[in-house]
Amino acid sequence: MRRLAPAAPPPDYVRVGRLGRSFKLDGGVRLLLEGELDPDDLAALLAARPRLFVAGLGATRLRRAEERSGALVVHLEGVRDRETARALVNAGVWADPEELPEGFAERVAAGDAADALLGLPVTVDGARVGEVVDAYLNAANPYVTVALTGGTDALVPLVAPYVTLTEEALELTDPPPGLLE
Repeated sequence: MRRLAPAAPPPDYVRVGRLGRSFKLDGGVRLLLEGELDPDDLAALLAARPRLFVAGLGATRLRRAEERSGALVVHLEGVRDRETARALVNAGVWADPEELPEGFAERVAAGDAADALLGLPVTVDGARVGEVVDAYLNAANPYVTVALTGGTDALVPLVAPYVTLTEEALELTDPPPGLLE
């Protein structure tokens, strides 16, 4: 029987990025780090081999990491094949701050903005339809994952004419058909 991974990282962990596309057949996956990091930060992170939490996988560690075509490809404990890696695409990645290189958590500033959106109600024409459960802000097209009241998730772009972000809610006005299905 497969054990389900916890849904949320330990409360003291800090978000460091998300997983991108899978790489090759042995379970490698691209790690997209958040914030403004230089190559020394990356080398220090890999040398530290911190405890990680990956949404959908749970607690894990790096088996190895390599740079391929300008992307950081990581191999995680518990991910040994392409299918498992594909299932983790866009999963958030958090790390134990006690095991991160000095100052690393402070330089991952984009995670703070993403955390501010978590739990924000989502409304359509004034009626609540769900809440923000994840945010991807440092991509060319920033978006959020919305847990809908019906039990499914939807991806909502933040840069769209029908989206308004306020301190109280993420408001959708006349969204396109199918967006929340």
